[in-house]
Amino acid sequence: DMRKILVLSLLLLPVPLHASGDPPEQAVAQFLDAFRAMEPARFDSFFAPDATVFFPDGRFPTNRLLPRAEALAAFHGFFESLKVQGLTRLQIDPVDLRIERFGDVAVVTFLLKGAESMGRRTMVFTKAEGGWRIVHLYASRSAP
Repeated sequence: DMRKILVLSLLLLPVPLHASGDPPEQAVAQFLDAFRAMEPARFDSFFAPDATVFFPDGRFPTNRLLPRAEALAAFHGFFESLKVQGLTRLQIDPVDLRIERFGDVAVVTFLLKGAESMGRRTMVFTKAEGGWRIVHLYASRSAP
């Protein structure tokens, strides 16, 4: 039966010897929740001091890489514009979410299905004192 196959496959997954109580999966889930809630302070806390961002287009700057302060200011403006329109929460539903860990680095990739395009996201997290932080976020759009 399918449950036995699922349990067996989970048991066969490799478990890292250096597993910690603060996995990147937890940080990714918390980051996405802060993004959905459009809470600037909590959202900002996930970005490393030297983080860079590559925005897709639209309401965001056309610069390829921005320093943290400029990138966060762009996100804050985005949040405010949506709140003025009466939106209180974003619908961010990652498709095909993958988290690959390489020691103290985790590469996170997923898709976002939109009405007219497909969004692609890649985030690079590093483990630092205080938890996992984003050092780079890449966003792009493509035709569905």
